[in-house]
Amino acid sequence: MKFGILGFGNLGRALASGLIMSGCAGDGDIFVCENDPGVRGIAQRAPYFARASEDVNFVISCADVVFLTVKSYVFEELASVIDRDGLAGRIVVSFMAGVGFEKLYSLIGEVSLVRAMPSLAIASCDGVIGYTKSPPEVSGIFEKLGYAFEIEPDDVERVMAFSSCGLGFAAYLIDAFASAGRTMGFSPEVSARIAAQTFGNAVDRGDFRATVAAVATPGGATEQGVVHMDQNDVYKIVADAVGKAYDRMAGGA
Repeated sequence: MKFGILGFGNLGRALASGLIMSGCAGDGDIFVCENDPGVRGIAQRAPYFARASEDVNFVISCADVVFLTVKSYVFEELASVIDRDGLAGRIVVSFMAGVGFEKLYSLIGEVSLVRAMPSLAIASCDGVIGYTKSPPEVSGIFEKLGYAFEIEPDDVERVMAFSSCGLGFAAYLIDAFASAGRTMGFSPEVSARIAAQTFGNAVDRGDFRATVAAVATPGGATEQGVVHMDQNDVYKIVADAVGKAYDRMAGGA
């Protein structure tokens, strides 16, 4: 199967990496559309070894599945030069937030279309991907890129806010914990290692509420820290952050 990737920023590169690592793509299977010659050079080199061009219709003509990994405003400009007939028989997968089916159909015609929202961790085949009803060959690819699950079209933006944006939120919280270690006098390297190990241990235990209860024994030091977080509405702060992300994109869906 041949893959076309329109746009080669962070998400496009993560997708290409995941396709290669998962075995879905080999040499000569990835075609990239990118205007920036420097970025085209990146696509052509290791580890991607993609065929890169600024001609969107050439890339589409080479692909069985075309992934849209550009910003919505960029794609609106790109759509004006896309040969709609060239999309016939191809599957188009949009990773764009805030651009629903009706808008996409108005831009590129009645194509075979899937909307999906992945996290950047698809690069290592450990991502989270929510996707709308898809042909088996496409859902099979998603399943190789991480935890994949089918969603309704109205849920795409929710997945982005909770998972795709959530990766950044999780990293922010881990960095805050590492910062606390630096404040206590640990080196940046040791602080980062302890933070990563500690959060990883919490994930491995699985039942997060049970872990809090087990560690935060009555009258102990952990309990004091948890009480402080509760008093400062940390749960609400996190929920509100996810809500803000959702509100930012939901209007355009």
